[in-house]
Amino acid sequence: MIFMVTNWYPFHKEEEVAKIQLKVPQQFPPYIKKWQLFGTADGRRGLKGYGIVYTDPEKVDEAGRYITKVMSLFNEVEGYTWKVEPLMGMKDFQKMQSLKL
Repeated sequence: MIFMVTNWYPFHKEEEVAKIQLKVPQQFPPYIKKWQLFGTADGRRGLKGYGIVYTDPEKVDEAGRYITKVMSLFNEVEGYTWKVEPLMGMKDFQKMQSLKL
């Protein structure tokens, strides 16, 4: 399973967010296979970040809880918002399309 984590925060909160990022464990649990981070400026909304999180398909619930716990560290930053969405790879999407209901 793949999750996409999207976040936004004001430009003037960048230093506060960076301090909290230092609290995020560098060693992930074994069911988090890879967590890639990307970022960009998002006009008046400030900074926008994307995280693509690859997880063990057998541990989706645990991975979802872990991602939520990590992201909740940022809840104290005024103006910081985030969301987590499950993604499907194209192979999975094609499998889904071939399913009979």
